[in-house]
Amino acid sequence: MEIFGIRIIHNSFLRILLIISFFLLAATFIPVFGLFFLIFIPLLTFFYSTFVGKIKTAAAFFIPVMLLILLSRLSQFNTPYLVMLTMGMAGFIISAETEKGSSIEKTIIYPSLIVIGAICIYFIYSGFELSVNPWSLVQQFVSQTIEQNISIYSQLPLDKEDINLLKDNKQIFVGVFTGIFPALAVILSIAVVWINVLTGREMLRRTAMPASKLDRLCQWKAPDFIIWIFIIAGGLLLIPDEHIRFFNLNLLLIICFIYLLQGFAITSFFFQSKSIPLIFRYLFYFLIAAQQFLMIPIAAVGLFDIWVDFRKFFRKNQASI
Repeated sequence: MEIFGIRIIHNSFLRILLIISFFLLAATFIPVFGLFFLIFIPLLTFFYSTFVGKIKTAAAFFIPVMLLILLSRLSQFNTPYLVMLTMGMAGFIISAETEKGSSIEKTIIYPSLIVIGAICIYFIYSGFELSVNPWSLVQQFVSQTIEQNISIYSQLPLDKEDINLLKDNKQIFVGVFTGIFPALAVILSIAVVWINVLTGREMLRRTAMPASKLDRLCQWKAPDFIIWIFIIAGGLLLIPDEHIRFFNLNLLLIICFIYLLQGFAITSFFFQSKSIPLIFRYLFYFLIAAQQFLMIPIAAVGLFDIWVDFRKFFRKNQASI
């Protein structure tokens, strides 16, 4: 059996161990691009837990993680084993919720809370250990991240004026991204889980295994009451109080992201109802990744779906053909 170009043997513990170990080692030792392998660790634990069983997958996951912990202790080499444990546990939770037939919301929210909680614990514990305000560590983290990105951009064939503009406005970027860091942490956590769930669902389909309610992701719709939170949070931004603006800005960004996901669900429904070839679907998503401003109309579609119900409109069009 072959899945995404990877040949799978049903009961091969060694093969699972090697694949998971490769992802963990790549996430540890490959600079920059190692993040890609780290992001998809939940996919491995989700898919294999569902496909071959939790015990075998747990053994294949924890053996290399324990070796990395041992390496970290013996050689004083920093390995992101805590992050790996968090990501792996997120995949196990996705698998458990999928097998229970839980709602799409629970399948996404529960593992996302694990990731968000781990981020909070990291900054709080680090602040306590260093006797520093955790928020100061957040500012330091944002500053270092922006510096690293500027350094990467400096190595690319970009105009020197653009690079100098980034350097000159570094403090502004630090202030902006620090101010929306809570929203970014929540959004990135949900986005990572969402991507792993979607990819895992497609892999399970190729094994002819049912993915429960995940097959109805294109039907997903945000609860209607969220629109009132969106309106209130937007209105409260007009209040000239720093703390109120901070809270409502982050809340507003999270709600916008929720409507973006609903917009993607509607887009997926359109692709399926019109039987759009996969190559054009992937091209569409690639364009969105390359031109992020396209996310704005997609989020708007998700927002206005409250009143328009685009999926009902697509069904009517399909029935009339």
